[in-house]
Amino acid sequence: MIEDGNNGFPERLGALGVERRFLKGDHIFRVGEAIGNCYLILKGTVKIYIDHENGRRSILDFASGGSWLGELSLFCEEDYIKENQAVEETVCLEFNLRELRRICKEEAEVSFYFASYISKKLMARSGRMSEYLNYSLEKRLAAFILEHQQGGKYNLSHTDVSEYLNVSYRHVLYVMKKFCNEGLIAKEKGYSIVNEKRLKEISDSGVS
Repeated sequence: MIEDGNNGFPERLGALGVERRFLKGDHIFRVGEAIGNCYLILKGTVKIYIDHENGRRSILDFASGGSWLGELSLFCEEDYIKENQAVEETVCLEFNLRELRRICKEEAEVSFYFASYISKKLMARSGRMSEYLNYSLEKRLAAFILEHQQGGKYNLSHTDVSEYLNVSYRHVLYVMKKFCNEGLIAKEKGYSIVNEKRLKEISDSGVS
C-alpha cells in the first residue's frame, strides 16, 4: 500500500511506478541534468538544498514518505534543479515524466491530484516561514520531529536541522537534550520517540 501524505493517490499511477532504492548520500537529481523522471518517496528522507556562490548552504526542505520529487516539471520547465541528497536509505517509485505529462493532459483526476499536492506543499512552506518568525525552537523542533520520524525513529543530523531551522547547532542540541531529560525522546542510534502525545501537545501549542 502506498503511503500518500496528500490522500487521493490515483490507483492507476501505482502500476506505472518502478521501485528504486537510493543509499544514504545518493543524489536523486543533479544540477545541470535534464529531468526525465519524477519520484514518489515511499520510505526514507531526502534533503533539498541550494549551495550559494559564497560557499554557504541553504536547506529548503526535507522530503519524506508521501512526498514527490520533480513534480513541478509536470507543468513547467524548471530553470534550476535544486541539489538533493538521501540522508538515509530511501525507497521511491520512479515515474517517467513524459508519460505522467500525457496522463495529466488526458485525465482531469490525475491533473487535479498533482495540482492539489503542489498547492498544499506551497501553503505548508508559507506556514513554516510564519512559524520561524513567531514561535520558539521548542515548538518548531517538536513539530519537525513528528513530521520526519519514521516508525517512531528520528535520525536527521543536528547540523542539517540547525541549517534548515536557521538556528545554531548548540541551540538544537540543547532542546534535544531537554526533550530527552523530560522523557519525550530517548537517545539510541538516532532517537526513539517515547512520548508522542506530549510532543504533539508542544507542537500544537501557541507558545512563542
